[in-house]
Amino acid sequence: MEYSESVINGGVTYGHKCAYCGNEKHHVKGAIKYTYLILESLPLFPVGKSVRLECTECLHIAERQDMASELYQKLSGSVFTIYHFLLKFLGVFLIAYGAYYWYQADNAHTLQTEKIVSYPQINDFMMIDYRHLSDDLRPHQRYRVAKVVDLTGDTVSLAVGNFYYRHESSFRDAIASGQTRAFNYFGKNHLNLRITKLNALYEAGGVTEAARPEGNMLFGNFVINDTGYRVGATYIPGEREYASGLAFEEANYLQDHEVEAFQRYEKSANMGFSLAQMKLAEYYMAGEVVEPNFHKALYWLESASLQSNERAVKKFTIVCSQTKGCDVNAFYQRLLDNGVNLTVNHQGKPFID
Repeated sequence: MEYSESVINGGVTYGHKCAYCGNEKHHVKGAIKYTYLILESLPLFPVGKSVRLECTECLHIAERQDMASELYQKLSGSVFTIYHFLLKFLGVFLIAYGAYYWYQADNAHTLQTEKIVSYPQINDFMMIDYRHLSDDLRPHQRYRVAKVVDLTGDTVSLAVGNFYYRHESSFRDAIASGQTRAFNYFGKNHLNLRITKLNALYEAGGVTEAARPEGNMLFGNFVINDTGYRVGATYIPGEREYASGLAFEEANYLQDHEVEAFQRYEKSANMGFSLAQMKLAEYYMAGEVVEPNFHKALYWLESASLQSNERAVKKFTIVCSQTKGCDVNAFYQRLLDNGVNLTVNHQGKPFID
């Protein structure tokens, strides 16, 4: 911490006689001593003040001890104003403002992460401290970027990046630089967590940051390679009805748009279109447009799985584990019996070859 002083011109006084030349006319100089950290022009706070007299003839400087006490007090009161001292607290004000701004930004960041973890949506991104999930890590293997790829009931499916990072700040760097859009960035294995367990992981420090794209952008970069469904030129039964359902589902400005979407998904599903069958399953699990019915959800997920829809197989596995009387091994066997080329890895997770 360094010290400096600023000089204030206080006018002229005739109340003091110069000890050297006898002249009574003196320039009044006020000085405020202050401390600063880096820039001398940016004072932190004042530490003292003084008044000096400069003889107009011989330029001799008279200090406080050379002046009458009454004169010094009078000059001190007239030279300094509160404005002069407020300026010398500029550094403190800036530090306080910076701390407040940082606190507000950090608080907003924390609230955003809490909201996303509690109410996740597809395409949300999270930074996972994998030391909370695995004990078999090297010292530099700490953080992995995860992306919400599916929501099944109260279970969140996260596609986890294949790369480990040393620092939390790599979360933004990986997304902003476009790394997360690389074809092989995310692994095929999904991390399936109940929302309650995801929240517990966050409370334990296992989720350090979460962010939600605005449109198709996050941290100044595109995050979703394909933002919409396109109907192909070749006729596929149920495809157009499915596309119509998507349009109604996104039409928030229409009354009962969700009901209209459900009806079109239902028509498409009955025509055998697997994506619509999965949509119907999601509606039956959510229970907002129709009454919740996990058995119907399982029926439509199995229908889609029989068409080798890998996402439907994974969703069925999750829902089955939460439904009494559901046998996932019997489900796998039915898929194999119907010619679905199914492989189950060492963790018991299914894959379609």
